[in-house]
Amino acid sequence: MPAAPTTRRRVELVLVPIVAAFCMAFIISAIVLDRDRGSCPSPTWNNHLSLSLAGNVAESSAASAVTACVGKDCVPLSPSIAKSSNGNTKLLTHQKDGSWLLTLGAQPASSISFNVYDQNGKVLAAQSAKVNWTRISGNERCGGPMADVGMVLDVP
Repeated sequence: MPAAPTTRRRVELVLVPIVAAFCMAFIISAIVLDRDRGSCPSPTWNNHLSLSLAGNVAESSAASAVTACVGKDCVPLSPSIAKSSNGNTKLLTHQKDGSWLLTLGAQPASSISFNVYDQNGKVLAAQSAKVNWTRISGNERCGGPMADVGMVLDVP
């Protein structure tokens, strides 16, 4: 005649499978809910970098244009455009205080190169810099606006 099952044996046969089933249901629902969050909304923000010129005051005041390059993409496209643009382009604008404001998209570059030109198209100064952006809102998955960055370019 078989022995009567002990309480421990009953717990192993009944309670453990029930707890395991609840845990699996929780994990599966978490995966489904995460997948159903959908895609990120399209970015509606721009990030900004302010470039100030320092050093030789006479040369700084003679600066008539600045180009900003991320890799091979430059704003304005070439120095010939920079000579006639007076810095008044869609993405790079000359501010009243003498600084230059670079408006970047939602995913700003980590490295930017600048060239400063006089009225004749001569390069007064050039500088490349790494930019450490700090997110001020949003999240890692969908992004968000970064804090404005200020840089100083020395004109010899």
